[in-house]
Amino acid sequence: MYYITEEEVDQNLKMEDVVDALEETFIHYGQGRAMASSRDRNILDGSVYNTMPAMDAELGIAGMKSYIAGKNGAKFVVMIFDQRKNELMAVIEANRLGQIRTGALPAMASRLLVHGKKHNLTIIGSGFQAQTQLHGMLTQFDVDMVRVYSRNYGHAKKFATEMSKKFGVDIRAEETVKSALKDSTLVSSITDSNVAIFRRSDLGDEYHVNLCGGNLPMRQEAADDVLTGSDLVVTEHLEQSLKESGEIIHFVKNHGGKPVELKDVAVNRDKYHGKQRTVFKSMGIGLEDIAAGYLLLKKMKLF
Repeated sequence: MYYITEEEVDQNLKMEDVVDALEETFIHYGQGRAMASSRDRNILDGSVYNTMPAMDAELGIAGMKSYIAGKNGAKFVVMIFDQRKNELMAVIEANRLGQIRTGALPAMASRLLVHGKKHNLTIIGSGFQAQTQLHGMLTQFDVDMVRVYSRNYGHAKKFATEMSKKFGVDIRAEETVKSALKDSTLVSSITDSNVAIFRRSDLGDEYHVNLCGGNLPMRQEAADDVLTGSDLVVTEHLEQSLKESGEIIHFVKNHGGKPVELKDVAVNRDKYHGKQRTVFKSMGIGLEDIAAGYLLLKKMKLF
């Protein structure tokens, strides 16, 4: 059994590879060869212990992300079992792994859904996870200029300066969400907002929106009309989204919406690709973490 540190994850796990690995595992999921349970939370004395189990029989793995969060922060690990040998293969420190896969997943979903490579990109949010939202999208699309909006303009300016240097692209901080979304065809939002930050009128006639920030039912990054005004709404795990996503709960229960699961898009790309207005809601499922963990072990020649 191997114990993999954060430093080893950072040295061996690359964004482009994770995007491809996630598409592969969602194809397996759509074919009935992989599965994932929704997140389970145990809450006691101010601490929240989370488990996110999954299996991919095509890869021969089972495992889960497990993490505890409280007033002193959070600690993440991913466990990988060899399904065929019934052996624990690795325990992986997973803060960095989670950050990478959180950026890789909407990039993969966007690749499946969006027509063309050249786009204007807006990032909503400027924290730790926003960095890989940007990185993931830059690996898949030809982006000349990026706009970033944060509820704290100073944070947006800092993000724009640092990420422009890191990725070599023009990134502009905007003071209003409306100016940030002007002419944008790709949007990735990752905030902890409880109040919708943008609405349909802030978007143009053609867009793809990734909503990646909220995994509690009171959270909402986009107004209801962003989803109801779209041609297609996709979620990675319908059962989990009906527990955790304010947007999907409203879309289904208040508006009779019918989201499509990402696994079905992965195995029927031609049916869903290239629609004019699309939304993808991500909360994170364990299948993504074990797929990224498996890729890491393969890269390190440990599996």
